[in-house]
Amino acid sequence: MKKPDTLLTEIERSIFVKALVISTIAHVVLLAVTSFSLFADWGKYGFHAPSYINAQKSKENKEAEAARRKAEVEAKAEAAAKEKEAASDPKAEKTAPAAEGQAQAAASEKDEKVTPPEIEPLPPKKEFQLGDDLTLD
Repeated sequence: MKKPDTLLTEIERSIFVKALVISTIAHVVLLAVTSFSLFADWGKYGFHAPSYINAQKSKENKEAEAARRKAEVEAKAEAAAKEKEAASDPKAEKTAPAAEGQAQAAASEKDEKVTPPEIEPLPPKKEFQLGDDLTLD
């Protein structure tokens, strides 16, 4: 029969502390490796929660999209102004019909390719009827 003290010697040599340290190191390394984008966001937006950072990113994306659309509208308005100015210029009148003819030909080619879908009318509305096996009695 063994004495209780001899049984405890194996428990004292347990690998619990070593396993706990290795597990902690492994978790820290895994979290650090998978969080590079969060660290980059913290560098740009400051130390905030990911939800705040995502809200800031979406706000920036919306502002960039609005600026892009505004630039497109301004470019179209500028092009329209140049066309109008060119149309009023007497020297450009000689070349304008040829350019207009090319533009109309291109537009007609586009129109020929695009055909609207056929629209079928809905069937006539029917009154509600109970089935043969149903009665209101």
